[in-house]
Amino acid sequence: MIITDISPQKKKGRYNIYVDNEFFSGIDAMSLLQFSLKVGSEVDKDHLREVVFESEVRSAFDKLASILKTPQSKKQVRGKLLGRGYGADVVDAAIKKAEEYGYLNDEEYAKMLVSSKPLKSRLEIKNSLFEKGLSQEIIKSATECISEESERERAKTLAEKYMKNKENSVKNISSLYAFLMRKGFSGEIVRGAIKCFRTDLDEIE
Repeated sequence: MIITDISPQKKKGRYNIYVDNEFFSGIDAMSLLQFSLKVGSEVDKDHLREVVFESEVRSAFDKLASILKTPQSKKQVRGKLLGRGYGADVVDAAIKKAEEYGYLNDEEYAKMLVSSKPLKSRLEIKNSLFEKGLSQEIIKSATECISEESERERAKTLAEKYMKNKENSVKNISSLYAFLMRKGFSGEIVRGAIKCFRTDLDEIE
């Protein structure tokens, strides 16, 4: 097999490589230099495939690093890389490399998200973590730090913010009750949070 042409792509640093006058694959400039690939070079097909694979992994890893400027879960990163046209094997290799370097860690990402949501209920946070593709085991571990007392404080703080400059009317407290329930707090915690605004709770709900 002979490399018959190497032409630049629109993307800087990327090239199309042709073997025996047929398109073979895209490849990065580093691989061309590293393996001395040039027009007229005789190449082994399997070896060239390995070179191209490593080139694609390097490209995907660079893109992954860019994506992770904003912390994300492994599932989110995987979806974005697949959406950029990288093959599943290439994406898996790039993600494994990122995990080995400590750039991608779902456990740490989950803990970070929990600490960044001081006014969310445990249930709301669990749902958010699940939507980001985190496992049930990781979610359970990350949310264990949210105690019942913390839930009460979160609900109370939200209630106070919601009722700021509002009249303590049955209508407003009923709206507050519904608001806190939608946030994922239990009925018991919600009733405790609104008790300081009205004692006639039987009229609420």
